[in-house]
Amino acid sequence: MSKVLYCEMCGQPIQGKAYRVIIEGAEMILCERCFMSVKAKLAPPKKEKKPKPSKQRVAKKKVVEEVVVEDYARRVREARERLGMSRRELGMKVGEHESVIKRIELGRLQPDLELAKKLERVLGIQLIKKVEYEEVEGTGTQIPKELTLGDIVVIRKD
Repeated sequence: MSKVLYCEMCGQPIQGKAYRVIIEGAEMILCERCFMSVKAKLAPPKKEKKPKPSKQRVAKKKVVEEVVVEDYARRVREARERLGMSRRELGMKVGEHESVIKRIELGRLQPDLELAKKLERVLGIQLIKKVEYEEVEGTGTQIPKELTLGDIVVIRKD
């Protein structure tokens, strides 16, 4: 179970930079193409020569989030075997049951950040990476009010 980010607007896997956008209270993670589309709708029109008081506000904030790498199962299994450790021994060292270690190695259970850090320390491997994206918050009247598929569909990869 890898943590692949999918664009909540177009549904494609996000390659490169991801953007967290909050529009009228709805939070979405978008790919760069969809973000640029939304950003164009949030930006004030360029044709106006006289600046008018705008109801439109766009706030950007860089966010760095830690996530577990996609190939965590392979890394844990190979490191444990390289150290000549049994699943039971590894479980005892990180404070988990042998069955939890087995499920992690089979890719059926993605460790939370706390457990991933323990596994990193005991096995001497890297399981956590940092993902950076921009969080954009905007309110205004230029976004269409009708529902879109992105408003109601949650894409999940099991």
